[in-house]
Amino acid sequence: MIVTAKIGAIEFEGDEVRIAVVKTGGKLPRVLELQSRRAVYENPEERFEALTSALNGVLDALKAQPATYVLCVPGTLTIVRALTIPFKGIVRVTKAVPFELEPHLAFPLDELLLDFNVIREAEGATEVLAVGTRRGHLEEQMAILQAAGVEAEMAGVDVAGLTALWMATQKNAKGLRAVLHVRGKNAVLAVVYNKALAYFRLLYFGEEQLRDPSGTVCREIQNTIRAFMAQWSGDGEIDSLAITGVRLEREQVEHLEDALGMPVFPSVMLDALKGAKESLQADEAPGNPNRWEAAIGAAYSAGGGGLPINMMKDAQQIHGAIRGVVAHLMFSACLALLFLLGCAWYFHENRLRNEVIIEQIRSEIDYLEKEIEAMAAEGLGEDVDIAMFGDPPVLDILNVVASKMPHDKVAISELRVAQPGARGGWIEISGSTTNAAAFNEAFEALKQSELFQFADDTNLRSQGERTTFRVRAFRPEETISESEPES
Repeated sequence: MIVTAKIGAIEFEGDEVRIAVVKTGGKLPRVLELQSRRAVYENPEERFEALTSALNGVLDALKAQPATYVLCVPGTLTIVRALTIPFKGIVRVTKAVPFELEPHLAFPLDELLLDFNVIREAEGATEVLAVGTRRGHLEEQMAILQAAGVEAEMAGVDVAGLTALWMATQKNAKGLRAVLHVRGKNAVLAVVYNKALAYFRLLYFGEEQLRDPSGTVCREIQNTIRAFMAQWSGDGEIDSLAITGVRLEREQVEHLEDALGMPVFPSVMLDALKGAKESLQADEAPGNPNRWEAAIGAAYSAGGGGLPINMMKDAQQIHGAIRGVVAHLMFSACLALLFLLGCAWYFHENRLRNEVIIEQIRSEIDYLEKEIEAMAAEGLGEDVDIAMFGDPPVLDILNVVASKMPHDKVAISELRVAQPGARGGWIEISGSTTNAAAFNEAFEALKQSELFQFADDTNLRSQGERTTFRVRAFRPEETISESEPES
């Protein structure tokens, strides 16, 4: 099931940090935003801090804030094996896969992060594709995310993301199919069987070599397909090759078809995604193959789009990447709904309570005014000071302050209204903000009110990322110079 959510996929390629924000829920994801930054450093020991700074820069530039993040792990850091487990049952197979893979490892099993997908079940056995990476490779990237304050829900493999995105653009979803994902300096040939990833292998040639293919490039593609078919025990044949990430001339396609002996279908997956062209950065290099598709595909897979290979599966102790992301999103949505319902009830009750208080105050004002009129009729009118009733109601004051200094710009912690004749000003407003410019804008708007005049002694203090403030307001008819601030 594909869930509807805003998902941000983070990919590190060399010294470049990329984030693709997509909205899932449809057959294809919708691209909301694409941002990238390059880490700049002089010494290798500065690389971690430089990548963290670049990631912070990308996060700050995002306008479409994701509900959750995923990490896109490069396939160059993975090992992959097709295994045949001699029994069925997902629980038993899950326990057996690490031990079946252990003889193929050049390092201890406890250093391995592993996930797999089931290719097919036949004759009492289960064929799986196991994908793993060394724990240290993933921990290095996760440490950068943690330093930037990002918590990733899963770590998908770029090959799985690219292939899942390609499968979503295809009408045919049955049998054996091969796709060559071309990137800048390398390519990956993946084979899918029905809706499962059955095989993939890294090929050491890029876009430039593919556009002017030599016999070596075509032989490497042919040998990779033959190696897969040699160990494939199922039915079907690979009779065509899809290529993603490049636009080839007709002559180039015909040359590849003649050399490979099968039809070739090149495509650029971004062309099929809504919002992709609008989200590309102005300095995007033309012809950069599959620069964003891997991250988009990882986010699409996390939202339920298929091929959920998750390198964080063991650490999370879950049975499937989609289940973890869906559970998080559903839980977060329920909490948000409960919070909104609670806020609505709270403000509704406060409004009713305030209306009762307002009526009580009005009744008391009417009573006092009648008392004053009675005293004046008895000859005490000149001695009664009614200046205290010249101030506007407190609710009017609160309304003006709230409208001019909204909570998204400043956080007001205290508002004090002095009694008539008190020294140090009429109203004192204290609070804090994370943006001094936002406070200045709000304060200038407040100065336009006819209810107050302000002293030039605004108190601003920086405390880390926050700035505290204290301002004093006077009645319009008061002389500020004659009022001293309170100690």
